[in-house]
This record gives sequence, structure tokens and C-alpha cells, in this order.
Amino acid sequence: ANNVEIIESVQEAMNSGSATFTHEGYFGPLLFGEELRAYTLRLEPGMFLSEHPHPTESIVYTLSGRYVLCSEGKRKVMEAGSIFHFGSNMPTGWEAPFAEGAEILIFKKKREGDDYDSFVAGIKDMAAGLDEQLKDGEPFYYSQLPADHPAIQFARSKNPDFSAVLEASGLNK
Repeated sequence: ANNVEIIESVQEAMNSGSATFTHEGYFGPLLFGEELRAYTLRLEPGMFLSEHPHPTESIVYTLSGRYVLCSEGKRKVMEAGSIFHFGSNMPTGWEAPFAEGAEILIFKKKREGDDYDSFVAGIKDMAAGLDEQLKDGEPFYYSQLPADHPAIQFARSKNPDFSAVLEASGLNK
């Protein structure tokens, strides 16, 4: 049909090689509609993203695995099949304390003039910026956090094998 775009398998699309690694996870662009965009994000075990505001609202669906959603200092384990919404300028972050990591599907409003190519270019630019933030000391991994950090304490309370996740990922804290 006219003006209809279909991705028959999100999993296949995620594995197509179009995903870009950043310290926030692997971003995989999917669809760009008139006003919305959809993309996947692969959260690797041992990764950590502190709360930060987003200019537009999002709806986030967990495709597979488990991770921790953080907002206003509160933490919630999200599992495959869960979905949540956050509003514009709401600070959120995530933590990946489980061995399986997680795959999430994100729906957001497009930015003015945004299309597939500009989104991919923007992710590559973001990756370079996050590399600089990492060099400047911004934590993106549990290994960068002090042992008494609330994220580590929460991870240990929810995953009795958290130490193994750190060792297996090469991030030992």
C-alpha cells in the first residue's frame, strides 16, 4: 500500500549490521514516519547511564532481557514485555546488571528535518561525543562507580550473580 512501510522482523533488522555502538548502547534505526521514529537500543551487561533529561517524550518497550529503569532516584527492573512512557524533559537513565542485557524498542517524535540518514549520522556524532565524556570521567559502566553507589547496591539486591556479570564483561568492581 502507498505510504506504508513494514519491517517484518525487528530482530532481523537489529542484526542487519546497521546498529552503531555508543557508550549508551547499540542504536539500531528502524522506521521514520511523518512525525515519529522507532529505533532499538541494545543494553550490554555492565553498562550504566545516569539520569538525564530528554527533550521529547518516549514510549519504550522491552523486547528481551532485563534492565533497570531509573528516574528521580527510583529504580525499577524492566523485563521482556514491559512498556513505559516518560514525558518531555523527564530525566531517566538505565542500568544493565543482568547477564543477558536487554533489547528495547523506542518510539519518539522526530526532530525537525530528521530522516534515516540524518539519524544515523547523529548517532555517530553522539558516539564521538560520548567517547569524550567518558575520557572526561562521565560514568557509563558500573566499573566507574564507587562500591557504595546506589546503582551498585540495587544491582546486588536484584541480581545475586552481579559480581559474575562484572567479571564476564571485563568490568571488575
